[in-house]
Amino acid sequence: MRAATMGLTLTLALVGCSDGSSGGAGGGAGGGAGGNRAAEAPFDPTRLAQAVPSKLAAPKGWKGEEPLVRSGGQAQKVCEQAARFSCVGLTAMGGSRYRPEKTDQTESFVDFQLLAYDSVDNARVGMKALAADVRKGKSDGLKPLTVDAGADETDAYAYETRPGVVLRVGTVVAFVFGESLPQDHDLQSFATFQVQRINTTATGKNPDA
Repeated sequence: MRAATMGLTLTLALVGCSDGSSGGAGGGAGGGAGGNRAAEAPFDPTRLAQAVPSKLAAPKGWKGEEPLVRSGGQAQKVCEQAARFSCVGLTAMGGSRYRPEKTDQTESFVDFQLLAYDSVDNARVGMKALAADVRKGKSDGLKPLTVDAGADETDAYAYETRPGVVLRVGTVVAFVFGESLPQDHDLQSFATFQVQRINTTATGKNPDA
């Protein structure tokens, strides 16, 4: 599973930088009401860049790395080279990582990877493809995990010390993945944090304001 998320991280970094419902295994449809309705409109690269967790938004005790965002043709090119998830209707992709500030927790981290699509239907397909990819070859030891972050669709799992969740919020698909996460900042809290950023950005507000 580490290879899966690191592969997606490396995918985003291939060419360089530009600025920028809960369910267990198998997923499920969430309510999609309230803030998620605004996210049904396509995100342009600038909006996606705001939805990606920033260094400024890192919770107490954590530090962030510089977010990476790709748009348009660049996103399509990287997606097609990776051949790991659905590229149909992909308009932008981005990601960032948080690590604990404590030096004795060097193994811990949380990754945020976002894919923006031009329609809800294409985002649904994108989520299914991504969820299938991160589970590939990991049937042994993979356990269902319940994460209720307010997304439209959720597919969560635990694998050894590495829990992960694929979320769809309107036209945006997010993959949140952690390593040795502490109880006070577990996968649930980071997934909720990511969904809130997407919904806030969808309403035209800056989530870091």
